[in-house]
Amino acid sequence: GFVEARSVKISYPSVLLVGVIGYLSYHAIAGQQGLSQWSHMQDEIRELESERHLLALKRDQMAERVERLYDSSLDLDYLEELARVEFRFVYPNEVMLDPPEFTSQPPKNEDLFALSN
Repeated sequence: GFVEARSVKISYPSVLLVGVIGYLSYHAIAGQQGLSQWSHMQDEIRELESERHLLALKRDQMAERVERLYDSSLDLDYLEELARVEFRFVYPNEVMLDPPEFTSQPPKNEDLFALSN
């Protein structure tokens, strides 16, 4: 047989309640302090902690290098290396040669075809 159709009455408070629940649900997920923002913040926290760890390692390496320059723990080999590399110091009887710049062009004074035969 036939099913009797019923009329469903929707009251104003129930529509208002569904609207408020929808509004709060949306902001709980996509709002400024919602779950998606929380997820992005967790990713950023992980990146910043990784960066902080690398910076701490660099700081420790620099502190070790500085420690090697104090009078009480002076490392003469390190001091000489620093003077040569950073400040380009040489002994009076030495000549410093700068390496040529690396380019993609072959040297002008060489015939590459003649070298290959």
